[in-house]
Amino acid sequence: MHSANMISTGCPFCGTGCALSVECTDSTYKVKGDKSNPSTLGELCFKPIQMAKALDTARLTAPLYRQHKNESFKPISWDEAFTHIADNILHLPKDALYFYLSGQLLTEESYLFTKLIKGYLGTNNVDANSRLCMASAVVAHKMVFGSDGPVGNYKDLDDAEVILISGSNPAWAHPVIFRRILARKKSHPETLIITIDPIRTETAEKSDLWIGLNSGSDTMLYNALLSELYRRHACDIDFIRRASEGFEQTLAEAQTIPFESAIKACGISQPDAEQLLECFASDKKIVGLWCQGLNQATDGVMRNIGFMNLFLATRRINTSRGCPISLTGQPNAMGGREVGYLSNGLPGYRDVRTLSDRQQCENHWNLPDDTISPIPGITITEAIDSILAKEIQFLWVTCTNPLLTLPDIQKTQRALNTPDLFLVVQDCVMSETAAMANLILPTHAWGEKEGSMTNSERYIKRVRPFKSAPDGSKSDIEIICSVAQQLGFRDFKYPTVKAVYDEYKALTENRLCDQSQQEYDTLSYQWGGERLYANELFATLSTKVQFHPIVSSAPRINLDEFILITGRTKKQWHTMTRTGLSRELLKDEEEPYLLINAHEAIKRGLKEGESVIISNNLGSISLTLRYGVLAQQHLFSPFGYLQAAANTLIPVDNDPISFQCALKSTYVIIK
Repeated sequence: MHSANMISTGCPFCGTGCALSVECTDSTYKVKGDKSNPSTLGELCFKPIQMAKALDTARLTAPLYRQHKNESFKPISWDEAFTHIADNILHLPKDALYFYLSGQLLTEESYLFTKLIKGYLGTNNVDANSRLCMASAVVAHKMVFGSDGPVGNYKDLDDAEVILISGSNPAWAHPVIFRRILARKKSHPETLIITIDPIRTETAEKSDLWIGLNSGSDTMLYNALLSELYRRHACDIDFIRRASEGFEQTLAEAQTIPFESAIKACGISQPDAEQLLECFASDKKIVGLWCQGLNQATDGVMRNIGFMNLFLATRRINTSRGCPISLTGQPNAMGGREVGYLSNGLPGYRDVRTLSDRQQCENHWNLPDDTISPIPGITITEAIDSILAKEIQFLWVTCTNPLLTLPDIQKTQRALNTPDLFLVVQDCVMSETAAMANLILPTHAWGEKEGSMTNSERYIKRVRPFKSAPDGSKSDIEIICSVAQQLGFRDFKYPTVKAVYDEYKALTENRLCDQSQQEYDTLSYQWGGERLYANELFATLSTKVQFHPIVSSAPRINLDEFILITGRTKKQWHTMTRTGLSRELLKDEEEPYLLINAHEAIKRGLKEGESVIISNNLGSISLTLRYGVLAQQHLFSPFGYLQAAANTLIPVDNDPISFQCALKSTYVIIK
């Protein structure tokens, strides 16, 4: 009988950020929930349980190189790999370099990338896949509250009287949070769960009320509710006058379309709208949750602000009356945002456009004044255009798979396949993007490296290794530091990961995300406390929360068209590069599918189980038909399957404020 060793760590999947306890023997790893963690209370879903069994499957164990993309890969030494990277960086102008990071990197890894790229290389040409999932929520929080950072915490669910879920399917995407919602419902059956979503998802099925609005009509709904709440004297005028700015302009815009007309345009019933009004007009504690249904849209920032306007107008930003909570998509998108890995950011929620922010980072990094550029870098979709224009000639992708996650896959493929582009991919397995690279860097995976992560409620926890990495692979930190030293930068020698964290945390002192007094070895901390802005003083210049007028919009669908909505499956994660290696997680999700209303399918002579082709001007894909319940003229398909990649049909159409891609929906026809 082998003795077991218990290792505390964190889950590498969704932004819930579950704390885990891994029981290790000589040959097995048994994953359990860490009941001592106050954030997720020992809960977990099946993904990390099964993923631990597949960690050694299909791993990369040596750097792979080819000069030209039509050649075969050949293994090379790490010294050769670092030389190739350094030579390309040194022989190209700054504007020809680009870096694409991931919300799955640990905080210390993202911090070192930020230091190297924005500090020592002096370019802001870096973005992260958070641009695809959280950029609109980030910008909306900054516009409303003055800073990024979700306001509430998971505990708010435990005594909520109404839980309002808009544009999210936590039963699939954040299962531990949804389990907490159901636990509240079980202990207090009077709790009302409402889901606003064009699809009758598993979350909607287990809710008390499903409101199947038309995709794209979110701002129309939020404005209509705000206007009607004001007409019924249900807004907290005292709070609005004392602690906010911009309400009059916001209300004026909301009143431009009559309530009944707006509700009709949303495709929802008057009784459903009335129930929403009754909730917000009451004294009940309402917790609002949202995710990609609001974020991934051309008006994503406005959708976020519109949803938050309802909570602000009724003073629901506190313990007793509730709050809005933005659900984060990836395990450490929060940590990445804290260290400034988006194109305008710097560590500690700083911004490259602010002189004092740049100077503080330059001093901390022992750099001369004016080393950091004051101009934000271009976003990842702009970078794809620049690659095609032969302006960017070096792209370093880390821990993400942009070939399948960016819009207009054929355009992305053309860009990555450009002969003039030297493509570096840093990953633990051979992704579709890695298969197009010039140089592949094999990394340590979850379970093999250490650091920290921040979850959707601002809770930071340690991530610890519980197994050895394959011979020939390196940690992300070792790769970053080795490249920096190859470039001649001496300030990248860290004896431990703790030393990296200690350097980073000093930059958070007196910032909203302050963790400067925390010790790495015992790191378990919720920055900002349980709720931000408990004193109703906000991070804006005036210390007042900001209302913003939003324009009402609703889709116009031609008779022969459908709105295709994309999203995750229940068991798989993003593009399946890791979870697709697990037989247990792949079961029943081996093939993509197209969900359609049964009566709409029957009307067109389409039978469940048969293959259909959906198309638009970008291309076409073939999918197996399934019947479901959706808003009229809506379809759903998961996006992570190479053989029928939904993003083939998604155009490059970004929010004009956040530059987040409208990945959630597009117009298609069924052939």
